Amino acid sequence: MTSLPRYYLGILPHMLNPIDLDYDWFGVLWLEENNRFPIIVGYWFSKEESEITHNVIQTGLSKWTQISDNQIIMRMYQSIRNLQKKQDWETRTRLSIRTIFKSPWNDVSSGLYIIKSRETYPLHVSAILKKKFFVWLEHVAVCETEEELHVFMKRVSEEHQMETLMKKGSPTVK
Repeated sequence: MTSLPRYYLGILPHMLNPIDLDYDWFGVLWLEENNRFPIIVGYWFSKEESEITHNVIQTGLSKWTQISDNQIIMRMYQSIRNLQKKQDWETRTRLSIRTIFKSPWNDVSSGLYIIKSRETYPLHVSAILKKKFFVWLEHVAVCETEEELHVFMKRVSEEHQMETLMKKGSPTVK
C-alpha cells in the first residue's frame, strides 16, 4: 500500500536571491513519498514571508507541514544553488551576430574578458570570449565576495588555458 505524499514547507530570512542580488525571504516546498529522498516541488524568494505561503497556495496545495529546522532548509537552498551554479558554468551561448558590431565589442581585440555587473557584492560575473566574427558568453556566476570572484576568474583561466593547449596539439594531461 502506497502512502500519500507529505508536503513540507521551509522558510528562511536573508537568503541570497541570485536573480535580484538581494537578500530576501527564501521558501522551499518539497514532498516525501514512502521515505524516499525529498523532491523539491518549488521555491520562491520574496520581500515578505507571507508572500511565500501565498505562492504555495497558488500552486493548488492547501495542506503542508511547516519545517523550522534551519539546517534542512539550508541544505535545500544549497542544493538549488549548486544546480544553478553548475548550469551557469556549463551553459555557453553565442550572442547575436550584431553584437560584434556594437560597443564595446567592435572596439576590442579578440580574447577572453571578465565582466562584472556592478562594483558592489553580491554581483553577477560573466566570462565573454570575443572571436573574429562572434561573441560567446562562456560562463556566468553569482559572487558574494571578492574571494568567489577570484575563484571564478582562476577557473575560467585554467579551463581556457587548457583549451588553448589542446588546440595547439599539446599532449593530453592526465
